[in-house]
Amino acid sequence: MNALTRKLSEILSYSLPKNYTSASYAILKDGELIANDALGVQDKKSKVPATTDCTYNVCSVSKVYCAVAVMQLVEKGLIDLDKPVCEYLPRMSMPDPRYKKITVRHCLSHTSGLPGTQWKGFSVSEVEGYDYYETVYDYLSKNVLKAEPGEYAVYCNDGFTLAEMVVAAVSGETFAEYCQHHITDPLGAFSTRLSPVRNKEYPLVNMTEGAAELFLFQGGGGFTTSMKDLVKFGQQFLQPSAMLSEASKAEMAKGHGVSFLKHDDRAVGYGLGWDYVQFKRNGYDLGEGVLLKSGQSFQFATQFLVIPKYNAVICLSATHDCMIDVQETIIRLFAVAMLEQGVNIYDGLVPVPQEMIDQLGGTWLIPTAALNFHFYGAHCSITCDDTRGGHKMHTPMLSWNGEQLADEMGRALAFETVDGETFASQFTTGKWLPYAQKAHDRAPLNDTWKNRLGKKFIVMDAPANDMVINDMVTSFSVAPLKDIEGTVILSFSGRTGTGAPSLFEAPVAPIDDHMATAFLRTPGNPSRDAMTPIFELRDGVEYCHVASFLYRDAATLPHYEGQTFENLGDDKVFRFGYPITKLPNIPNGRRLMILRDDMTCVYDSLMIPAFQPVDKGYILFI
Repeated sequence: MNALTRKLSEILSYSLPKNYTSASYAILKDGELIANDALGVQDKKSKVPATTDCTYNVCSVSKVYCAVAVMQLVEKGLIDLDKPVCEYLPRMSMPDPRYKKITVRHCLSHTSGLPGTQWKGFSVSEVEGYDYYETVYDYLSKNVLKAEPGEYAVYCNDGFTLAEMVVAAVSGETFAEYCQHHITDPLGAFSTRLSPVRNKEYPLVNMTEGAAELFLFQGGGGFTTSMKDLVKFGQQFLQPSAMLSEASKAEMAKGHGVSFLKHDDRAVGYGLGWDYVQFKRNGYDLGEGVLLKSGQSFQFATQFLVIPKYNAVICLSATHDCMIDVQETIIRLFAVAMLEQGVNIYDGLVPVPQEMIDQLGGTWLIPTAALNFHFYGAHCSITCDDTRGGHKMHTPMLSWNGEQLADEMGRALAFETVDGETFASQFTTGKWLPYAQKAHDRAPLNDTWKNRLGKKFIVMDAPANDMVINDMVTSFSVAPLKDIEGTVILSFSGRTGTGAPSLFEAPVAPIDDHMATAFLRTPGNPSRDAMTPIFELRDGVEYCHVASFLYRDAATLPHYEGQTFENLGDDKVFRFGYPITKLPNIPNGRRLMILRDDMTCVYDSLMIPAFQPVDKGYILFI
């Protein structure tokens, strides 16, 4: 992996949530693959790491391949773009006689007037044993057009299905075989296949633990490919190529869309196969003639761009659980890659000054979490990274315009230093609100505090009717603040979906061997709910008073041996290392809680009535 790829993959990782499946990107410039990586796993079940040989369902990006197949046959005189489709497919019949006016050009430019999508067979777990074209003919025989062919453009998968069928009819090959023999294999793009001829040497990413996503629907959305093979295909539109003549590529890149609305920049942008033939993106100077095609299946979102001004092809495919704006993300990565080559493609933005990065980059603190400000190019991503491996975007990405960090919604950040501490304020809803305090090194931890790191503490005196003890402060672990000397994080476990943080991570600084205190000074909410832990030893066991409760070192708890409320009396807490399958009887006025080993509450007789067996954890008699 080269240095640029490492940098871009780190930037991409800022935007990815915990437990995403996979994302892969490629950037080709001047015919050279300058960056290419795959992040995440091949599937949720095996958790095998994804590689750059993995394939992703690029769905509607397939329409460009379909248009190329048609144009190849146009060059051979076997297809006329302006000839009615029904002359190539004599079995085609619709109750609406206007279908006889639909041409191949209409099909490739979304102007056919066809209904939209024939869903049966769109996505399947198995492609063998289906006669998909029979289904298509039956579908057409029961549908009418929604517009006169050529009247206006509206995105339409059906047109590309008909174009696919025309290719198969005139070539004498199945569509999958034709594309393999005449497009992808000649390019050396051996991962790029349609489902009936999928190359299983290249693993298909699967977002689910069930069957992988395959397609009978091919010309409009059936291709699976690695990203490095996708940019190899895109390069053919930037150079003379045996795949297609320059005249055919120019025809595909013309504006073929039609609209009856004066203020319509969308429908008129369709080429043959392309979503846009003059794509623009605010904040970036991509030049003229940018070709863009996007694709979206039930598992994947993909963006594919050919950028003539920079002789570049870029693409990114991500499973939906990545939860990113795929188009913005790949263009942002491309902008950083271009900066590395000394070219600034930003429009209205400027690279963040290095002195600003040095001063403001890194860790910031709020009362419940540690934030990280990541600067790159003209952007700043702010993530929340907890001590247990959790990671998520904390605020929308911000851009540097030379004066301030802001986003398209008008949110902005401002910074000021007071008495040696640096603070951030956020502009939102028309007001400036204090936001966070910059972390910095403090006195190093002594051996007493170092020995506490990693310890878990469980609440010992929870009231039977207290709901907060379930939601957010049932237990806590002691952890260091990563990369910052002298700050300790009290990581309180809670439940998700309660409105409270699932992890309340409070920063504190030691005062002496037994006591620490909160040190945040940010006005307003960002320094509320300060924690002051006080530790003490009782008979060799360490306890902690914090947040009004008493906690005990979980490693010193006695083992559970089937005790019940009847033979315990006062509150007791136990640890267990075997499955608890049956709950003890809970008398009126008493309460039972069970925590997993990670200290997450999974049963609470007051709050969580459904019990599921737990293999290892803690049981609280309250």
